[in-house]
Amino acid sequence: MPDTTPNAWLTAWRESNFSTRSEMAEALNRTPTALEHGLLCDEERLRRWERGEVRWPHPPYRRALQELTGRTAEQLGFIPPAKQRQRSQAHIALPARLQDAEHKVDPAELARSADISRLNQWITASDTTDEAVSRLARSTSSLAASHTRVAAKRLLPEVIKLHRRTQSLLVGGNHRPRHTRELLRINADLLAHAAVIFGDINFDEAAEEYAAAALLLAQEAGAEESFAWYAQAKTARWQNRYIEAADLARQGYEASSPGPMKTQLAWYEANAAALLGDKIRAREAVNRAEQSADASHDAPSDLSVWSFPRERQALFSLSVATRTGDLDGALRAAELADRAWTAGAPTAPAIWAQIRVGTGVAHLLNGDLDGTAEELAKMLTLDPGMRLATVTRYLADLDRRLTQRRYQDSPLATQLRQQIHEFNAAALTEDADMESA
Repeated sequence: MPDTTPNAWLTAWRESNFSTRSEMAEALNRTPTALEHGLLCDEERLRRWERGEVRWPHPPYRRALQELTGRTAEQLGFIPPAKQRQRSQAHIALPARLQDAEHKVDPAELARSADISRLNQWITASDTTDEAVSRLARSTSSLAASHTRVAAKRLLPEVIKLHRRTQSLLVGGNHRPRHTRELLRINADLLAHAAVIFGDINFDEAAEEYAAAALLLAQEAGAEESFAWYAQAKTARWQNRYIEAADLARQGYEASSPGPMKTQLAWYEANAAALLGDKIRAREAVNRAEQSADASHDAPSDLSVWSFPRERQALFSLSVATRTGDLDGALRAAELADRAWTAGAPTAPAIWAQIRVGTGVAHLLNGDLDGTAEELAKMLTLDPGMRLATVTRYLADLDRRLTQRRYQDSPLATQLRQQIHEFNAAALTEDADMESA
């Protein structure tokens, strides 16, 4: 039986760029190579490529694909013949004379002829080891744990490097089924982490593409999908696609097992609904978030990219309360986060900065411009490498609010806007240090 492992990379690219296979096929047929050779790609051909039924297309199609996608066939997940390693097929052979239905079955002969040793050899054959896979898993967890402590532009190359190592091992080897599942899961987690970082540094298209691929791999592995759903919802939210963000978060919530990420996805739905102006849906999602937290007894204290400590919960509570007009509730949420930090909870700089901006917005809506200035002053010296898009976009929202007519003659409002512009202009400007490190 031929290897028909689905081509997740081609599917992810297609889903990120076209609504249907038919649309991609039409675009492929308009490439220079397709026009020159009279190629007639259709939906069925793409389906066969994506299902892995064709592992290496004919040369004209490979060239047309590269013209359309900007990627080589291998980068799109196809495998050239030289790298195709045919797995020994487990086959239990019956004696030829047993094909005669009238012949009497001899159990002793069946026992001798059944090639169990070949089956054992197939199931245990692998181009990797338990320890090698475990090392990749440990490194993946370490990178996730470093997320809030290391500048995004410094961390991203490490995540991509480990993703490429994992992917190379996954697609280039002959593995035991459990090794394949674990490599798919690890790669899904790395792709989701990369998607989060791409969003943090304003590469939203890459974030969307990586998050879609992460979900495909997680589903193929039968693994936890919540990281990929979170990455997709986060990307949609910061592209101002609020209804889509809310729906993605809800899908992730329903697909996730109890734990911090399930709670966070419920809060993400609440926040996106509040940004959309749907207060009823926001309140319902908040109720789900609170029930999820109670059911899983969440008490996280780490700063992993996938953790959801109380301070981050407070940030979502602050945002939802502000958007639904509960300014007192917003300020209480900020106080909750500050009390946790005062009590010794570890500080994630970007979360702390967003709390400061969110508190400043709440003060502004309460008519307390001095309170806004006080909050802004606390964060002006934040390390440029930690001034993520989630921080600068919060500040851009505050800046828009300060353009309202009632602040036009306010020297303090003018000063705050200048500070915001200078802060955002310096965001993520650490490239020189990175190259010299």
